[in-house]
Amino acid sequence: MKRFLYAMLCVVLLAGQAGAWRGEVGWTFQAGSGLTSGIAVAGGLVLVGDGSGVLYAVQRASGQQAWAYQGTNTIVGTPSVAEDNVIFAQADGTLTCLRLSDGSVVWQSLAAESGSETLTDGTAMGGGRVFFVKGDGRLHALSVTDGKPLWTYESSQELRSAPAFGEGSLLLGDQGGVFSVLDPKNGHRLTGGGAGGAINTPSISEGSVFFSSWDGSVQRVRLKGNIPQWKVNVEDPVTTSPTVAGGKVFVGTARGNIAAMDAKNGKILWQFNTQGGNVMAQPVVGEGMVFAGGGQGVLSILNAATGKLLSSFTTGAGISGTPAFEGGVLYLGSEDGNLYAIM
Repeated sequence: MKRFLYAMLCVVLLAGQAGAWRGEVGWTFQAGSGLTSGIAVAGGLVLVGDGSGVLYAVQRASGQQAWAYQGTNTIVGTPSVAEDNVIFAQADGTLTCLRLSDGSVVWQSLAAESGSETLTDGTAMGGGRVFFVKGDGRLHALSVTDGKPLWTYESSQELRSAPAFGEGSLLLGDQGGVFSVLDPKNGHRLTGGGAGGAINTPSISEGSVFFSSWDGSVQRVRLKGNIPQWKVNVEDPVTTSPTVAGGKVFVGTARGNIAAMDAKNGKILWQFNTQGGNVMAQPVVGEGMVFAGGGQGVLSILNAATGKLLSSFTTGAGISGTPAFEGGVLYLGSEDGNLYAIM
């Protein structure tokens, strides 16, 4: 009896350390094609897009489809949500705004032509505007209300990573290694920096910009005054936007590594190889854990403090879209066509 009580106490203590998340699949939703977009959670719905251009709204509680919208091409990036609007991008250059409550079309910005103007990533939203880039080197700002064009910023380099909006600033990285801070009201470049390779979507936290590059570098720059804080190199091309959480910065790399850095000084705290190939999905942090999906379909769950592997979850195909952790549930999309709610 004493041994049983001791064992039960150990289970309780371990559960307390790990938080409420147990790693059990609560429900699975089967889409009509492989899931290609990141996941957004809003209004009691989970939003995700597939390779055939369908955006699904799935009820968080039950995993049942609330509505679906049939687009024209592969959905890229992560849908953006503001109040009752959800805006998403398609690879052919089409941008669509739907009503979150029922999936009806509010407005649509159609691709002018195919080719260099195609989209490879999603949108950013802020200040009543939606921002997106096209392969022709242009960043566009539209009105969230009606999709009316507001301004266009022209870069000298190809743009493939979504912009980011935060703390009143619009952030942009290009394929030539140039980082820019733009005025979201008019698109004027205010300041910037650079790296030795293509820059992923930047992140902003507590007055600082964190950006990563395919040259292996991760940097922190204070927005006010554009003052560099630190720069480190993880010795592997960085393929994801930085995730800033709990005083740490997390990135994924081309060789399957997840690297954690101290957000204050950039010191590399740990690295873990997922053995899952190129990490395309941005790491997600929740309840002291890092969730990292790889190109071979394996989700690694790591201790955020130490990098120790806690468990893993295998899907039937690659994980290319960024998961979402909300309310103690991890929502994970896979190219096997399944949306998983893991609790």
